Amino acid sequence: MKTKQLVEISMLIALALILDFVAGLYSRWLWLQGGSISLSLVPLAILAYRQGLKIGLLGATLMGVLQLLLGAYIFHPIQVLLDYPVAFGALGLTGLWAKTVDKKEKVTVAIIISTLVASFFRFLSHTVSGYVFFQEWFPENVNPWVHSAVYNVGYVSLSWLASVIVLILLYRFYPKLVQT
Repeated sequence: MKTKQLVEISMLIALALILDFVAGLYSRWLWLQGGSISLSLVPLAILAYRQGLKIGLLGATLMGVLQLLLGAYIFHPIQVLLDYPVAFGALGLTGLWAKTVDKKEKVTVAIIISTLVASFFRFLSHTVSGYVFFQEWFPENVNPWVHSAVYNVGYVSLSWLASVIVLILLYRFYPKLVQT
């Protein structure tokens, strides 16, 4: 890798961490068992669009690992994997649409679909983690799958929506930021 590429990767991962940290400051009272409405998908998607799937997955997974190291809720080793490297690593899937984002006429659709797919896999990872490792705290007579899905869909879907809006606005005003 070239120095410029390493600096870009490092800066975008750092920005994702900062955005996620800031989101955690105001969201703790909304989602008591973790989760926040975060814009961390924005720099991770930009990284994946600019550098491709491989670097996108690597960068997003690294962001999840760094988030884990900087302060995480740890209940079980598998939960740690599902809630941090796997869930955030899924956001690197936006890199599957890296070439489509370079096509001006398809960029909005590519942003919406790529971030939706990536967010869906993040949601699945958090939901499985919630089902397996947090069901003992769920209310009685509630299906743990439903409870976990409902809990996680709230912040993941709002994070996706906010990120899509920001990415589309960034593309409209600064297209070279999103494209290679």
